Amino acid sequence: MSCYSSLALGAVCALVMVGGSGTAGSGVRYAHSSVSSRDQRPSVRSPLDAASASPRSPLPASPAVNPVFRPILPRLKGVSVPVLLPTYIPRQDPKGLRLYATVDDRGLYSYLINIGFAPDCHGATACRLGEVTGGPEVDTPTIFDYPQGRHVRLRGGALALYYPYTCGASCGDSVLVFQREGVVYTVSLKAGALGDVLSMANSVAPAIAL
Repeated sequence: MSCYSSLALGAVCALVMVGGSGTAGSGVRYAHSSVSSRDQRPSVRSPLDAASASPRSPLPASPAVNPVFRPILPRLKGVSVPVLLPTYIPRQDPKGLRLYATVDDRGLYSYLINIGFAPDCHGATACRLGEVTGGPEVDTPTIFDYPQGRHVRLRGGALALYYPYTCGASCGDSVLVFQREGVVYTVSLKAGALGDVLSMANSVAPAIAL
């Protein structure tokens, strides 16, 4: 499949095209497709599948689901791609700083979860902390964004693309795009440092058994 034939996998194709010398740009420009994420099927094969070419196997649920996500797990049942959620969230204060997660999009092949400091934040600038996506979502960087990202390595050596935040009237998110079992995932943090989004991505684990 051509990189240009699937915007949802554009960022993964970009990992091949950018090479190790990709440069960070002024920010991530997201492509808003006219096709709903509920109608898009992610490819299960990509040149950057960090795993081997063996068939995809069901992933068991992890007992280590971060408490932030436990209230929303029922809303994620039925998603056909593995639901991976970070067990580590930077700035999550064990002494009582409360975080909340909201499911802001959920289709058969994708999900988008916002994390904030208020129960009904839904990604609003004032209360936003970050975001987690799986599958083709409108917030997934595409092939058109690749010059603005650069290669980084996850634990174990898998490639990912890092898009640093920029600030205007307010600061945006730092975004990390990576792939598991042929599915594109992202984690992001408002004004996040590379080390924080890397730690977040390295901590992802299956939250729901398929």
